[in-house]
Amino acid sequence: MSQEETEKIAQKHGIFKRIGKYLCSPGRQFTVQSAAPTQFINKNGDDTVQEIAIIGSDMPNNDSVYNEANRKSIGARIFDFLTDFAGSSLMFILTCAILVGWAIAGGVLGAPDEWQIAMQDGSSIQCYYSDSLLMRQQQNHCNRLLTIIAQLRSRGATFDKLLRYTQTNNPSLSPSELKDLAEKVPEDSVGDAASLPTENAYDVVCNWASDAVGSLWALVIYMGGIFAWIGVGHSLGFSDEWQLYINTGVAVELTFTSMFLQNTRRRHMDYLEKCLKSVQQADIELEVLLRKTSGDNTPNPIVSIHPHPVSRGIRIIDYYGDVIGTGIGAFISACVFITWIGIGNIMAWSDNWFLVIGTYTGLVGFVDGFVLRNVYFRQDKLLDEQFDVLIDNDKAIFQYLNLYLPEQNNFRKRSFSERLSNKMGDVCAHPLAVLFSFVVVVGLICVASGMQWNTTGQLLCNTPTMIIEGFLLIVLLHAHNMSNTNRRVQMHDILVRRLRLLQFTRMMTGSDGAPVVIDEMDLAGLRSAEKKH
Repeated sequence: MSQEETEKIAQKHGIFKRIGKYLCSPGRQFTVQSAAPTQFINKNGDDTVQEIAIIGSDMPNNDSVYNEANRKSIGARIFDFLTDFAGSSLMFILTCAILVGWAIAGGVLGAPDEWQIAMQDGSSIQCYYSDSLLMRQQQNHCNRLLTIIAQLRSRGATFDKLLRYTQTNNPSLSPSELKDLAEKVPEDSVGDAASLPTENAYDVVCNWASDAVGSLWALVIYMGGIFAWIGVGHSLGFSDEWQLYINTGVAVELTFTSMFLQNTRRRHMDYLEKCLKSVQQADIELEVLLRKTSGDNTPNPIVSIHPHPVSRGIRIIDYYGDVIGTGIGAFISACVFITWIGIGNIMAWSDNWFLVIGTYTGLVGFVDGFVLRNVYFRQDKLLDEQFDVLIDNDKAIFQYLNLYLPEQNNFRKRSFSERLSNKMGDVCAHPLAVLFSFVVVVGLICVASGMQWNTTGQLLCNTPTMIIEGFLLIVLLHAHNMSNTNRRVQMHDILVRRLRLLQFTRMMTGSDGAPVVIDEMDLAGLRSAEKKH
């Protein structure tokens, strides 16, 4: 075999290897590894500060490491923009306008079957894409928080070392000074963490809707409506019209509830970002002050956060979740929609044709909802563990310095509905729940195939999945909000502890208490790094 033939074979194998690597990449577990940018203090006697960002450059060349410095592709940035836009007030206004137009059209046309099917299709498509956008939002949010926790732990290790030096080489604070410090409440600009800040009337409505829809009364009303619908089934002959009634009602409920959920989720993440920026600024000021006092320019250490080991079944769930949360899922959806429009003329634009896309998005969205909750539950558990590590590190520093730990936010006793929501969240996030959703979808497909995918068969696919999805959304909404509230409180407590350490260091080193001023040029690197997050 000639050398040229050998090179061609090797090149061909290399292409197949890259294709295989690309196909296997979704759902892969990554080690988050990062270090806080080091604030290097000039030792020549002036006050200049130079930031040294060692993120990425000192890390091992390992594809299993998540590197926040990697730039996002254009497609990823477009996906992120659509995710933010889905939770905006403009999107809500557009949705309301469409619903009002749909209601007016129903009154004019006499509410025909096609009118109800149009609402069901629209709701199924909207919920289908909402799940994809929420998955994308969730993945970005988890990676972002894990990277920030790694950086906070990185600076925390530096603080622990430099504060010990500062306390050893500076006079200790008197008991009265410690008492004044404990009674002085650090000032922050991020507001109350237990409740989301509101910017307009839409935010107020979303807060009210999240509490109302996630309440036990909403669940009772919903189940009462389902039982009433079942009760009138015999008088209506359990007809297609009878199924259309419940599908239309649940479709409207799913549309509004998912819109409120997206808005609340977006504002929750906005609050965390605002709090994170305040924490980072306090960290920079504290690091600069400690480095000026000690003269130590040792770079902040790199911290690694390893993922939980997963079984083969969980790996499949993560793979599927990554697919629906990336451009691959969007490409598949675009192909399906193009095919659906292409067969419209063949099916004479009939009711069956209208139902096809709603059936597809309804069945796939049903599985997506369970996958989304499973991935969210596991990511939330990992974040809780890492926040606990960070809190323990902060407590150790406060204990060594003999400082009072700032009072943390305490939650009131949870109500029955909240405990029920949390329990249902645990059950629905179990991998067996994902398997259950898949089995249900396969069973419904078999039934519809036996009925040759006529109108009744497709409605049978839509009805149970929409009822279950509507039930789960009500039950899980409050638990979801509680989890977000807990995360905001944790981040706010971290900020308060950082500000308390900054106050302590200023008093110990004889600082005038004014914030450490860092030149804009020196902060340019930080802002650039924040944009890459």
